[in-house]
Amino acid sequence: MRFATIVVTVAMAASIALGGAKETAPNTTEPEFFLIRHAEKKLNGAISAKGRRRAQCLVKIFGKDSKYNIQHIMVQRPYPHSRSSPCVSRRRRLVCPCPANTLPDKLSQRPYNTTLPLANALGIEIDTPCNYNHPKCAADFALKYRGGNVLIGWEHGYLSRVSKALGGKHVKRYPREWTTRLAFGFCLLAVMLIIVVLRFDLIYNQPPPYTNVTVTKEDCEGLDK
Repeated sequence: MRFATIVVTVAMAASIALGGAKETAPNTTEPEFFLIRHAEKKLNGAISAKGRRRAQCLVKIFGKDSKYNIQHIMVQRPYPHSRSSPCVSRRRRLVCPCPANTLPDKLSQRPYNTTLPLANALGIEIDTPCNYNHPKCAADFALKYRGGNVLIGWEHGYLSRVSKALGGKHVKRYPREWTTRLAFGFCLLAVMLIIVVLRFDLIYNQPPPYTNVTVTKEDCEGLDK
């Protein structure tokens, strides 16, 4: 009788241990990556009114009730000082600080600010492990994620490089601009009208095993056609 009781006790303990291990087992599912550019900007480099509207639109696109299942957000490392840049050397003389509107464009906080409303809505933190020009660093960090999909916000000139570093093949470069030219003239006189249309609405979709990349649009109401 005592032996039977011991056997039952051991069996129950083993069952509980296995059940606990099952509940705490890590999620090893490989994530899908979604890469986006920062939102619209003003001439001084800050997020514009349209940019703030796009940031709110991202909450609707990638929020809790969306099909994307975003559990992680990663963006390029934001510039540490939003109002000034670090000291710079000018003919061996340090000048600090620099005005905010002279910050290098690629060192801005726009990707961070663009995804911040979404991060707040999802209740998750934004990871900022790498500089904008280190696509391999970004890929190495992103590939370690498990459990849910990942939204990556990046400087558009390097966004396709991050996608390639993740394993993407034949990745199209994020368009710098679309232009329409209208030329007319008489003899040696010619006039050219150039209309520049900047793109902020593309989503690079990159599911496992990350070789194929498809590009879709955010379709934010009032912002995208």
